[in-house]
Amino acid sequence: MTWRRTAPWVILITLLLAIFIDLPRQTLGLTWLPSNVLGRDVRTVLGLDLQGGIRVTLGVEPQAGQVVTDEQVETARNIIERRVGGLGVSEPQVRTETSGDGQRRIVVEVPGVKNEDQVRSLVGSTGQLQFIDPRGQALTVDQDIRPFIADGSVGVLFDGSSIDPGSVNPATQSANIGVEFTLRSPASDIWCQFTTANTTRPGPIALDGRIITTPEIQSAICGGQTIITVGPASSENEVERTNLYNTLRFGALPVALNEQGVESVAPTLGADFLAQALIAGAIGLGLVLLFMIAHYRLPGVLAAGALIFYTLVTYAVFRLIGVTLTLAGVAAFILSIGMAVDANILIFERMKEEIRLGKTLGPAIEAGFNRAWSSILDSNVSSLLVASWLYWQGTTVVKGFALVLIIGVLISMFSAVTVTRTVLRMIVRTEWGRRLELYHVER
Repeated sequence: MTWRRTAPWVILITLLLAIFIDLPRQTLGLTWLPSNVLGRDVRTVLGLDLQGGIRVTLGVEPQAGQVVTDEQVETARNIIERRVGGLGVSEPQVRTETSGDGQRRIVVEVPGVKNEDQVRSLVGSTGQLQFIDPRGQALTVDQDIRPFIADGSVGVLFDGSSIDPGSVNPATQSANIGVEFTLRSPASDIWCQFTTANTTRPGPIALDGRIITTPEIQSAICGGQTIITVGPASSENEVERTNLYNTLRFGALPVALNEQGVESVAPTLGADFLAQALIAGAIGLGLVLLFMIAHYRLPGVLAAGALIFYTLVTYAVFRLIGVTLTLAGVAAFILSIGMAVDANILIFERMKEEIRLGKTLGPAIEAGFNRAWSSILDSNVSSLLVASWLYWQGTTVVKGFALVLIIGVLISMFSAVTVTRTVLRMIVRTEWGRRLELYHVER
């Protein structure tokens, strides 16, 4: 079956799926509809400026004899930002500040957090992982072993720096959930010797000086592949596994931090600004639709339909993949609507030129799309390159703007070219659709 035959069905199925995803289940009382589509929760994610969240302030505390550099503080900030991002939180804002007395601190602002304690424990933990040789000591979970390490009662085999970060993954072993990873040499050899000599005995692992697990060594672990289990599958253990995964994956903090305060953050802009932005976008969209219909007549009507299709599909993608909509993201969304119209204008003007040259309607439509395609491709590729650079180099707010723009440009190419073209092809097959006056062109 050719693309011309399948395209209408693809467009229809995409539109119906987008409408299903876009339906506001709570507002319309449609709570009976499934909120999970394609394995993902369907929801609109708002940024810190529109819905608020929590702010955690962490003070930098140099240890005895330690001189904390600006580079270490910036490294800690980057690690914390990646850890919070690993929780599935979109667009956290993590910044460094210096008070009037010279004390440095890291401020973490996280939008829409459900588990405040999880964020507090994750950002406050230095993440120093240690594999322990108990040396006959009966160590228990959550026990502070720093005094024992200091007096030599227990030994440290190696620390978390021996773990290959790229090998860290969630894992399941004998109905227990945990995290698997690979040790580098020589830690791999040390672990192999220790587990070989201590089979059926505990092999404790400590995080920030406290025992987090005391798994029994069932057999020698050689080759470096290791699993730390946290217990049977449960919501509490899942949180613990997520924290452990993020700590192992993103490394230990180079400086000690002290929690100075946790507070709720009100929306920096609020719902009023969001409503005003949406009203402005709706007015702009309406004016564009009126212009297209008035100037291009039937093609303008089809372009208006393609634009509505574009809006529904783009918003559905935002809800499906969890794009965080800040006010900057809303602005990028509105900007991409204008870019979608540009493509239609190029196509219709080329089509009118072909009709004036004496071509019949069908060949003129095909030639118009073909001639406009190179211009549409060049302009959209340029936009994608700029947006990709912004996403790569920008801050969290700029990244949100760039991501929304990238999604909008990609979908606008599909809606402007494929949707409009497919519907025009269907219409010119009808008798009324071949009336030249419907296209606002004179030979």
